[in-house]
Amino acid sequence: MFISILSCNKDDDNELILATDLIGEWQRSDFNNEFEYKLVFNADNTGFRIESETDLEEGTEISSLIPFAWIANDNILDINFDGEMVTTNFSINSEGHLLLSDFTNLYFIKLE
Repeated sequence: MFISILSCNKDDDNELILATDLIGEWQRSDFNNEFEYKLVFNADNTGFRIESETDLEEGTEISSLIPFAWIANDNILDINFDGEMVTTNFSINSEGHLLLSDFTNLYFIKLE
């Protein structure tokens, strides 16, 4: 019985660290000179999604910024994109990449 209580406490610590590690700016791994997709997680459980497409030949750029609210519990991330709810499992792998397995099969790279 004592061992299982200790295990629960350790799992709780890992969940808190993962939720805290979300805070910051993350760029999706398929970015290039013509396309960017970023998620920014703020410490107050708000954030925003940035999508940018550039037409290099015409020299034009189209960008959108969509605010969201987020909450992370038990490796489940809920994001509310202005009424559109997204629920996904999340993890950060050994390379430091954010994985949102039910949202996209691409990983996100944390920007410093």
